[in-house]
Amino acid sequence: MDSSPKGPSSIHLGLKGCVAPSSSLITRCFYRLFDWVAWDGRIILLEKGIRTVPYGFLAVLFPVYLSQLGFDTVQIGIVLTLTVGTSAFYTFIASIVTDRLGRRRTLVFFAMTDAVAGGLLFISTSWWAPVVAGIAGNMSVGSGETGPYLSLDQAILPRTSDLKRRTLMFSLYNLVGYSASSGGSLLAGLPPYLGTGISGYRPLFLAYLVSGLLGMFLYSRLSKSVEQDPSKTSTRQVLSKDSRPIVYKMSALFSVDAFAGGFVGQSILSLYFFQRYRLDLTSLGLLFSAAQIVTAASFLLAARIAQRFGLVNTMVFSHIPSNILLTAIAFAPTAAVAVPLLLGRQSLSQMDVPTRQSYLMSVIPESDRTPAAGFTNVSRTTAQSVSPSLSGYAIANLWVGSPFLFAGMLKLLYDIVLYRSFHRAKPPQES
Repeated sequence: MDSSPKGPSSIHLGLKGCVAPSSSLITRCFYRLFDWVAWDGRIILLEKGIRTVPYGFLAVLFPVYLSQLGFDTVQIGIVLTLTVGTSAFYTFIASIVTDRLGRRRTLVFFAMTDAVAGGLLFISTSWWAPVVAGIAGNMSVGSGETGPYLSLDQAILPRTSDLKRRTLMFSLYNLVGYSASSGGSLLAGLPPYLGTGISGYRPLFLAYLVSGLLGMFLYSRLSKSVEQDPSKTSTRQVLSKDSRPIVYKMSALFSVDAFAGGFVGQSILSLYFFQRYRLDLTSLGLLFSAAQIVTAASFLLAARIAQRFGLVNTMVFSHIPSNILLTAIAFAPTAAVAVPLLLGRQSLSQMDVPTRQSYLMSVIPESDRTPAAGFTNVSRTTAQSVSPSLSGYAIANLWVGSPFLFAGMLKLLYDIVLYRSFHRAKPPQES
């Protein structure tokens, strides 16, 4: 019997018959689950999971760790801004030089920077160590991953599945990331049980270091097929003439969305719930783990909805109600009210991620995918880098709920302009 999925819309992905718990059956089910994904795609999915586990706990505990080192709210916001800003710089450089230097080599290099950042956090408890680690590494401080990995993976993934499964592939990619990040968020509650004071953080920082080393190994196993043809990159402009209007317009819109999202990134949310509702690290870990699980589940639903209603419609009409819920968090008097609002928001807010990735990679030629992914992600990361310091200032000097109002209103504006700009431009899989 054919073990492949019975159609491109299949979300169960050919798991029929996987019922008895045995090692051989588990292995067979694994291959049935991913038999439509090429070898390089499987490596990328595995490495995505490995690196986003530490990203999950760092997004929760990093601002708390800084607070325990003596940083105030404004200083924490500045450190987070530096962290996101350097990630944007790395993404910009990668978008220009990667196809000349090699995608595999570039990914190995950035995995090494994560290992260096983890090493700095592990060996030193001085104030400068987390600052330098944030600059050197690519740690995520938002609800989703940013930085050069995202752009390079995004450029490679379309080659690892067929056109009709492209949105599903990006949904799976984000599902793996958010599921792993959910597990990482749970680990954020461990420091009080691993040591006294800030020494309890060191085992998790060691895990961050190890994840970077594993990333170096895994990315070194990618095949040559992930590379762009050097003869096509040495003589051409970074972006073709036809792709520029699309990429520039989408980059501008994505930057508005990311700037708004930076006001309520996961590290800011962690600080907000820590300070306003007095949640401890264990409670924060459980909260953001649940938020990541809800988000992860939404990705497969996003693929189904996009298949029926279209990529742009899914992006916009899942985003609008999530932004209304986000704004409502500002007025929540207790954690018992704020937590359901946050989880409701998370069930919708990231459904636009795989759909926009699939849309962008579908409306531009293959030769433009690396710079296009780089430019759109640079615009997002650069805009997002400004917001945490503004959010920290707003919490400290304006109203504690003001970041949620700023973010909600700007995101609603983004949704309206995105729909007006792109709802008539259909990607090939919707033709």
